[in-house]
Amino acid sequence: MVTWESIFPTPLMRASIGGGFADDEQKFFKKMQAVLHKNVANLRSANTRILDAPEMQRIRSIIEEHINQYAWKVISANPNHEFYITQSWLNFTKPGESHHRHTHTNSLISGVLYIAAKKEMDSICFYRDSALQRQILTTNDQLNSYNTSSECIGVGAGDLLLFPSNLTHGVNQTSGEHTRISLAFNTFVRGEIGSEDRLNSLCI
Repeated sequence: MVTWESIFPTPLMRASIGGGFADDEQKFFKKMQAVLHKNVANLRSANTRILDAPEMQRIRSIIEEHINQYAWKVISANPNHEFYITQSWLNFTKPGESHHRHTHTNSLISGVLYIAAKKEMDSICFYRDSALQRQILTTNDQLNSYNTSSECIGVGAGDLLLFPSNLTHGVNQTSGEHTRISLAFNTFVRGEIGSEDRLNSLCI
């Protein structure tokens, strides 16, 4: 008897908070477009503490709730450890633009909330390490979850994704006539980590 099992899977949390954003939230997103910084292949907000704004407190609360779920269910974190949002920013990807492949350093859990996106044409792609060997050995009609070098997931307004910060991800060149807007964020942990007895105590 032969069985196929998956070991060391990558935990990706997906939720929907609904695509209907309040008027003050919509006005805030629009205000952030007034000052943008050039990214590699798209634009980002100059403000890198988006979720600290008073207009964002409803959204921040929802995101924090999901961060805690991820920390408890995936990491099995100690309830005394606080996972908190460090930086948060808006990405603006116009038609024909893309978002370069990257990871998020100095972060444990990263996430993206989609403010403006159309699931039938917008997606985020995640990439596996050592992809070159799989591309050489595998033909396109033989791809599966064990050998594929990337996985793209359709996203729409209100979708929220959380994933390990060291997971490489990016956005292919977009199509359509709309500007895709996403709110990205990083997290870290504070508290007393480890223990004196195990010689790995760390207070942060």
